[in-house]
Amino acid sequence: MSPSALLKIENLIIETHSPSKRLLELKNLQLHAGEIHAVIGESGSGKSLLLKTILGLLPQGLSAQGECILKNESLQDANWLEIRGKHIGMVFQEPMSALNPQMTCLAQLKESWQIHAASSEKNSLDTIYARLEAVGLGFLKDRLSRTYPHELSGGQRQRLMIAMATLHKPELILADEPTTALDFFSREAVMRDLIKIANDMGSAVLWVSHELDLVRKFAHRITVMKRGEVLQQGEIKEVFEHPVPYLEELVRVNPKEKIEKVSEGSVYLEVKNLKKSYLTSGKNSKARVLALDGFSVSLSPKQTLAIIGTSGSGKSTFAKLLVGLEKPDSGEVWLNGEPLKLQPPTGVQMVFQDPLASLNLRQSAKQALVEILKFKHPQKQKEVWEEQAIELLRKVGFDDRLIEARPRQMSGGQRQRLCIAKALATEPKVLILDEAVAALDPLIQKQILDLLKEIQQTDGLIYLFITHNLDVARSLADVSIYLNEGKMAEIPESWSV
Repeated sequence: MSPSALLKIENLIIETHSPSKRLLELKNLQLHAGEIHAVIGESGSGKSLLLKTILGLLPQGLSAQGECILKNESLQDANWLEIRGKHIGMVFQEPMSALNPQMTCLAQLKESWQIHAASSEKNSLDTIYARLEAVGLGFLKDRLSRTYPHELSGGQRQRLMIAMATLHKPELILADEPTTALDFFSREAVMRDLIKIANDMGSAVLWVSHELDLVRKFAHRITVMKRGEVLQQGEIKEVFEHPVPYLEELVRVNPKEKIEKVSEGSVYLEVKNLKKSYLTSGKNSKARVLALDGFSVSLSPKQTLAIIGTSGSGKSTFAKLLVGLEKPDSGEVWLNGEPLKLQPPTGVQMVFQDPLASLNLRQSAKQALVEILKFKHPQKQKEVWEEQAIELLRKVGFDDRLIEARPRQMSGGQRQRLCIAKALATEPKVLILDEAVAALDPLIQKQILDLLKEIQQTDGLIYLFITHNLDVARSLADVSIYLNEGKMAEIPESWSV
């Protein structure tokens, strides 16, 4: 181990208590000031668990052995109130579950700043506004004092989390999938901002990701993990030039452009001139912001619509209108020749972008599905519900342990797969997938996309696929729509490139 390393990890082993099971084994990892170290691997390989261990957030029922040393001081008996936020910043994978829904965005930023700020800086907003500018949220600063997290798009919430984590320019930044919710251009901007902070302040970034193109572009070193074991570690160029078979497979897996498109048949879903605006309060007056303007589309069974656009372009607003979480200002939605009902069951089901926020934390995966199957088929027996629940969970890649696990015991990708299984259990005719594979590693992403295609052909489902990823859109879509500030437009040439 280099004595100059900012973070040193030696012989780290994380296990469950009863029954005893090893979840993570990491013999050696070190980060130096200014270094970007990426950790990649499939869902459940221990990536997020590693970050939580470093930050002293190891879940109950788990124990850790080994050494974690920050600036030559052990973190075993650390004063976490002093360290978290000031010396270690954390960007969580799911911003909606990490932000306080009862506080405005600006209040949360102020709270993070004031905890560690010097007495002379307690009321200063300069640093907060500068950080918002750095992560591309400068245009929101005048209304963040009135805005709550749920009023931002998924990408905007993620950038807010990054601003909060880097307010005090910590020496170590832990980033758990920080660009998952961002569009093609914003994710590069966010990574450049994180790297600039690391370079300016001599910080190190430990970065969990499954976006191999970004990892190859920005990381200095890499650790490849699978099922809690380190398969490969080293300089980024060396590792990708001589990859282990598992990494080679990850590199090869990429959504391919769809060869055959489903031809139009009888129209099942018809959207006519849908509009939605939100009231915002300015300094001297109130104004309406148009979130969706004149959206129209017609789809037949087995067709897939891809809705593409940057964060805040109106994609999720459209989805909420279809499932009745928002009411349109004007326009119509017809399903199978009838106006869309807003009382369940509507025939439209949604997989949300933030899986943890849409799951019952007290239910196991099997219980969550049994609850739905019991509602759908009350005449059947408990044994039948349980068999069907297990079958659906196995389809999305769950093993025996995960079938009985609760959301907090799952990785982000595993939680998203549970949400997909729950949606399929309702037997919908239209399935909305809001960035449903963004949190998944390439192998599981391909598995889920193949599964969705298979189910679509069998059951004749219509998919509305909201995504930032043009490759994913091409691999699924019969019709693609690009949204820009709520309006339908042509896909920019720069996206195609």
